[in-house]
Amino acid sequence: MRLVWVFIFQVLFNIFKVLEIRFTLQHNVRKLLVNSIWINLMALGSTFFSVDELLKGNFWVIIFYISGSVVGKYIGMNLEITSKKKNKRGFRVSEYFY
Repeated sequence: MRLVWVFIFQVLFNIFKVLEIRFTLQHNVRKLLVNSIWINLMALGSTFFSVDELLKGNFWVIIFYISGSVVGKYIGMNLEITSKKKNKRGFRVSEYFY
């Protein structure tokens, strides 16, 4: 069960890291500060569970750690954030890299 937690924490950590880059490029300080809290919490959880498993001799945690990172980066890069901004026709605009 701890291996699943490592995977989940790594996925969330990497999604938040990608969002950190987006918010930095958008100069959105408020979202960036809240996002940094989540990054630190996910890093703490991931480190706790992965080091604990490694010290017990369970090296499968390495595979879950790396695969969680890859999946998280993929999801984070394909995540579309819609904003309250609307274009001329009244549709919401995606907040990619402005």
